[in-house]
Amino acid sequence: MIDKTKIFNNLLLAIICILIIMSLLAIITIHWTLFTRRIYIFSFSPTGINNYLIGYGTYKALFTGTVATIAAYIGLLRYKAATEANKDKVKQDMFSEWKNRLDYRLIEIEMNGPYLKRIFTDVRLRLFNQLYNLNFSISNNIQLTNIFQNYFMEHIDLIETNNKTYIKMGGIYPNNSWSYSYDAFSFLLIGCIDERYQEIEADLNKLYSSALRSDRKIDLPLFQAAEENSRRLIF
Repeated sequence: MIDKTKIFNNLLLAIICILIIMSLLAIITIHWTLFTRRIYIFSFSPTGINNYLIGYGTYKALFTGTVATIAAYIGLLRYKAATEANKDKVKQDMFSEWKNRLDYRLIEIEMNGPYLKRIFTDVRLRLFNQLYNLNFSISNNIQLTNIFQNYFMEHIDLIETNNKTYIKMGGIYPNNSWSYSYDAFSFLLIGCIDERYQEIEADLNKLYSSALRSDRKIDLPLFQAAEENSRRLIF
């Protein structure tokens, strides 16, 4: 996409450079005329000063245009700086609000998934910047996969194996689609966005499951026995 602002900025700079060069040439011409050809006699007197200024008056339009164009460019730079400062302020306010929303969700999952909280805290700023550029919307599986691979994929095994229920159950799975930390992970990640596409839950589940260990212990009877034993310990 063509950046029209950048094109206008470069064009204005080019015009300024041309006007400055022309103005310098005009100043040289003025002094050459005054002091070499002596069309106007210069002296340190009212008449001499007047003659000197008349020489500049010949190029009045050029000098005025140069000064006006430079002033316009400086004004443009100030406007851009003010606009960027305002955008940064708005972005900072949005980050504070977004961070508070995430923090409340982190409190809910902290008891059973302490490592999950650490991961989200570590990637929080980078994740916010990417979501900010997406207007806090994940519109398709490509965007979801990109976010998952950038920030979470390499940590899924540690997130899963540090889950307290996983530890209590001995890391046993009843089937291939089971996971101990997916619900908490999904709760956090989807809670970071405002808009999402319809199949995001199913796609995220697939991404999470694909990152689990392929050699994890999958045994339904053993899982049921561990679950029953866990209930007895509670009661």
